[in-house]
Amino acid sequence: MIEAEITGGASLLLRFGKVPDALRSRLRQSVQEACLKLTGHVKQDKLSGQVLKVQTGRLRRSINQRIEDTTDGINGFVGTNVQYARGHEYGFTGTIGVRETLRTSKNGKEFTVRAHTENVRLPERSFLRSALADQRDQIREQIAQDVKAALVDVIKG
Repeated sequence: MIEAEITGGASLLLRFGKVPDALRSRLRQSVQEACLKLTGHVKQDKLSGQVLKVQTGRLRRSINQRIEDTTDGINGFVGTNVQYARGHEYGFTGTIGVRETLRTSKNGKEFTVRAHTENVRLPERSFLRSALADQRDQIREQIAQDVKAALVDVIKG
């Protein structure tokens, strides 16, 4: 998570009474742009060979972002709802259940693989946290520049 703190914010709030809508709108736009860039970095770099190699494309297609506008601030989230993503991101050691499935052998004969359990050991292959670490400094810098520009606009206006 990236957090930003505006020094002297209390006196600024007293001066203007509240954070102007223009500042909030500019900050929301900046967070949204950062989320879009981060989403692209995850899909293009992390899930296309740098960390994980695409098998079906399901994980890459599932990467999404959302913006939450709250009274405390504007939060941006980049993530996925694909169940196996957590195992790749943090690693996983344990037993999983495998459903019965129909397979085809090399010589073309079909056979059934019975349902069974399988011991799995996935090493940690972070694609979300590492992408954020890659872009953390640029995100902070861009948001700070946008906030400064918005404040200058408010002071001038």
